[in-house]
Amino acid sequence: MLQDFIREVDPDIIIGYNICKFDLPYLIERAEALKIAEFPILGRIRNSRVRVKDTTFSSRQYGTRESKEVTVEGRVQFDLLQVQFDKLFS
Repeated sequence: MLQDFIREVDPDIIIGYNICKFDLPYLIERAEALKIAEFPILGRIRNSRVRVKDTTFSSRQYGTRESKEVTVEGRVQFDLLQVQFDKLFS
């Protein structure tokens, strides 16, 4: 399973395309629905669960953007979609 792989490899950074707005929140919600209690423990701190929080950013230049803030204790999430979007509109 994914959590076993992450624990074995122990990465500093989790990189993906749209992982913060879709992939990680979807996997967490799916694990909850399937009652897989140990899945959201992906961080380095023992028994620390991944937290997903809805966020909104608003400015005149960018307009309003809804997103999700994903916290994995001890690991950085690098979402390439957000980097690409920021480069296009800056």
